[in-house]
Amino acid sequence: MSDAFESEQVEFMRGKILSGLGQAQYFLTREGYCRQFLERLGFVPFPGTLNVQLEGPFPAEQTAIKIEGFAEEGRTFGECKCYRIKLNGIEAAVVRPERSRYPPELIEVIAPVKLRALGLEDGDTVEVILL
Repeated sequence: MSDAFESEQVEFMRGKILSGLGQAQYFLTREGYCRQFLERLGFVPFPGTLNVQLEGPFPAEQTAIKIEGFAEEGRTFGECKCYRIKLNGIEAAVVRPERSRYPPELIEVIAPVKLRALGLEDGDTVEVILL
């Protein structure tokens, strides 16, 4: 573990990968979100999320990074909150859309790379470190 991790408070969680609805690609490619993700998270996410069913609820009381809602092409897009994480050692973020109806133990993970391309499949167990 790096010195940076040793000096930070981190929370470890485990979860299993699930299939999603396949709608994230559309939202993650909107300019209004991409610009804010780059400014506030330091990366433009791969156009898709990795859904993870945690063993317990996601601790949303952590300090969130707010992504503002916006209008684009005659549509409105809601705000969301992001939380910096590492998933199996890869820098990523949990994204919680304002309009989501997901239960507290189901998270959507965004990253600058396609996480499934790293050999992750439905049912695999992953480690999530909340930074």
